[in-house]
Amino acid sequence: MAGLSAPASGANGASANQKRPNQTLYCSNLPDKMQKDDLKRALYMLFLPYGPILDIVTLKTTKMRGQAHVLFRDVQASTQALRSLQGHEFFGKQMVRYMIFMLSLI
Repeated sequence: MAGLSAPASGANGASANQKRPNQTLYCSNLPDKMQKDDLKRALYMLFLPYGPILDIVTLKTTKMRGQAHVLFRDVQASTQALRSLQGHEFFGKQMVRYMIFMLSLI
């Protein structure tokens, strides 16, 4: 992968690789005993006030249990949800959320 081996430098000497916010939020520490459809519905109702949701991905595999990815239509909605729900308890557990960043190689 030659394109990813070394960061390119811009005219001012700064790296051209920059992290930009993405529309996807990663949630962890979710109730792992909850049915998949019930969890998706609850997450949808929790995040809907912040903007249109395109998809919620929850898997019940051993590695992905208690985690979800929430895909918003735009970055502003995902950013607002991340900021507004900081420290929020979800079914009695402290929900941990992260924004997934896109790496811009331009």
